[in-house]
Amino acid sequence: MAKILKKQASQDHVKFGLDKISVDSKRKKILKLFNSISSNYDKMNDIMSLRSHRLWKKDLVERIEFFRFQKNKKFVLDLAGGTGDIAFLIRKRWPNNHITIYDLSLEMLNVGIKKSKKKGFTKNLSWMIGDSAYLPFKESCFDIITCAFGIRNICEIEKTLSESFRILKPGGKLLVLEFSPDVINPFKNIYNFYLKKIIPKMGKEIANNMDAYQYLCDSILTFYKPKVFSKMIEDNGFQKIKIIKYLGGIACLYIAFRI
Repeated sequence: MAKILKKQASQDHVKFGLDKISVDSKRKKILKLFNSISSNYDKMNDIMSLRSHRLWKKDLVERIEFFRFQKNKKFVLDLAGGTGDIAFLIRKRWPNNHITIYDLSLEMLNVGIKKSKKKGFTKNLSWMIGDSAYLPFKESCFDIITCAFGIRNICEIEKTLSESFRILKPGGKLLVLEFSPDVINPFKNIYNFYLKKIIPKMGKEIANNMDAYQYLCDSILTFYKPKVFSKMIEDNGFQKIKIIKYLGGIACLYIAFRI
């Protein structure tokens, strides 16, 4: 089973979809939301993105790159790793390295643990529950940190980036894949209509949870534009920041290093 870590308290206010609420309120809402959609999470991702998210995740894993050139065992932390997609891709590509999957939701992790057993991927995987702004790891202990479609749902994004910098080894790599509100035409109008009108209805019909998918769409539309988010990454110590855009900016991969 996953190890449960103590939650932290904060009175700061942060984005939750279209609203601003306290960190503690967001933590509770996010936990409830992802616990409630965990059984349908993978299926809904495939339907909503027409499986495009799988191609983007594969590209993220390929861009880890330096595994190819260094033989020593590497340690990877997958933040908001939930049902294990990134961990399994890394495990399949580079089986001898260790991946820690870290998530706030026990139910999401339990889905991932069940999937790992079915795939036979039990070696070199660890599953942990916790808030990504309060990472229980010593300084400079991970070679790579990944986060796929989770950073916008994390309660304290800047603290998470600061903590990620702290626990990365010098030369370590951060890879964050996230949806963006900054989409170019002709995709923008279609994309916004799809987010606002179609996905919430799909959430209701398929997952029986319209409110959860309304939040997920709102969280995309209110997330930081790529230049703003990349500046946040830089402000927390990272260098050599690169942004890779997919489908006219619908999703972006941010790559950065601790030098």
